[in-house]
Amino acid sequence: MATPQKIAIIEKYTDKFKDAKCVYIADYEGIDVETVTKVRTKFREQNVEYRVLKNRLAKRALNNAGVTGLDEYLTGANTYVIGYDDPVAPAKIFEEFNKKDEVLRLKAVLFEGKVLNAEEAKEISKLPSRDALLGKLVGMLQSPMTKFAATIQAPMQNLVGILNALKDTKE
Repeated sequence: MATPQKIAIIEKYTDKFKDAKCVYIADYEGIDVETVTKVRTKFREQNVEYRVLKNRLAKRALNNAGVTGLDEYLTGANTYVIGYDDPVAPAKIFEEFNKKDEVLRLKAVLFEGKVLNAEEAKEISKLPSRDALLGKLVGMLQSPMTKFAATIQAPMQNLVGILNALKDTKE
C-alpha cells in the first residue's frame, strides 16, 4: 500500500521526468562519498539533478510521465541524472569522471524521448554542447552578412576613390 510520502515522491518525479530533456540511469554501487560529492557538484553547475531513487518509485514515475522502455534497466542500486537544459552536458560529465576508471557505470539514457543503451549513450558525449552549437550557428549567420555588407560598401568606396582622383586632377 502506497504511503502519502511515496505518492508525493512519485508525483514530484513524474513532473521532473516530464520536464527533463534527458534522464541518465547509472549504477550506484561502489561509488565512494568523495566521488559522489564531486559528481553532484559538477552536475549542479550544469543544472542537472543527481538523485538516488527506489526503482519501484522511479518506474511508476517514469510510466506516469509516459516513458516506456526503461523498465529492464531498473534493477539494483541506481542513480538518476535528470537534465533540464543541455542533454549532452551529463554525458560529458560521465565521460570526464570515467576517463581514469569507470566510476559511473551508465546503464541507459532517455535522450530527447528515445531510450538508448550504455554503448549508444557513450556516443552522446562526442556531440558538441549546446553553447558550442549556438556559437557555430552565430558564426554561420554572421559570415554571409559580413560578406554582404562588404559587397555593398565596395561600389561606394570605388566611387569615393574616383571622385577623389577627379578632384585631384582638377586642382
